[in-house]
Amino acid sequence: WWGASFPAPYHQGGGAVLALALWVLWIARKHLGRALRVAFSRQRGHDADEPLPYRAALFGLVVSTLFMVGFFRFADCRSLFGLALVGLTVGYFAIWARLRAETGLSFLCFPLQIQDVALIPFGARFFRVTELITLITMRWAYTPGFGVSSEVFPGGALEGFKIADSGRLNARRLSATMIAGFILSLVLGVFVFMTGVYHFGWFGLSASSGGWLGPQSIGDGGAIVSFLTDESRARPDVHGVIGLAAGGLVVVFLGLMRLKFWWWPFHPVGYIAANTWGSHWWFAPFAIGWAAKTMVIRYGGLRLYRSTVPLAIGLIVGDLVNGALW
Repeated sequence: WWGASFPAPYHQGGGAVLALALWVLWIARKHLGRALRVAFSRQRGHDADEPLPYRAALFGLVVSTLFMVGFFRFADCRSLFGLALVGLTVGYFAIWARLRAETGLSFLCFPLQIQDVALIPFGARFFRVTELITLITMRWAYTPGFGVSSEVFPGGALEGFKIADSGRLNARRLSATMIAGFILSLVLGVFVFMTGVYHFGWFGLSASSGGWLGPQSIGDGGAIVSFLTDESRARPDVHGVIGLAAGGLVVVFLGLMRLKFWWWPFHPVGYIAANTWGSHWWFAPFAIGWAAKTMVIRYGGLRLYRSTVPLAIGLIVGDLVNGALW
């Protein structure tokens, strides 16, 4: 599963994510162009319904990007490396936010993690030693998906803004509430986390105690040693590049077919979901849900579908309540 030999599902999934990110940017090009024009214009009011003024959003993006690239420069990394890592991270987070807001599939794992996407086309020898170390030790910020790392921030924000838009709530007030909640959570979370580490020890946060940080940090050390000593990882991974390209081409093909033919049943997001770790857990629930919905629509039409939606919601809520009580 993890290897680059055929069928290389995680490499296909990684290529699919990158292609979907480029697809989303292409679809949004007119909106992004308008946002930039409004941000640099002197006229006001064109972005009154947005969660933030476009100028403030652009300023925040530029300042935070410069801060992160500067952080990498202090770690003796090249500026281009810092920009690439920030771009990959933001791109991954944007796609996962979109998956969460549109399909609810933010519980998926990242199919191919960002450090692998960076290393496969170039090989470890292309990077400085400090860049390899930085790439791995920064994994806490961008891995592994599943809603347990920093992708929850854009995902939760986009989902909240979508709900606010549907409910005609004031997006600016929601933004202020989110910022206040984030600051409170950050202060409280650091206190709780550091207290736990002090009490149990870093490696006491092991899988047996319900945590995964300790084992992950040990694995990070092994990964750094592997990149520095394994000759096979020093060179570009040709098979890995083929897997990435294949995944990207499949996503483009599926997307075009969905745009051209209303009867086309296969969705690019389904392809990504099939090529992530954990698909062995949810393929059966996906199949059951698909079969139930298909039969309801085919034999009962829209009226029966609408009447069974509360049943589906009840099953979901009941499952979550059962887990919470247990």
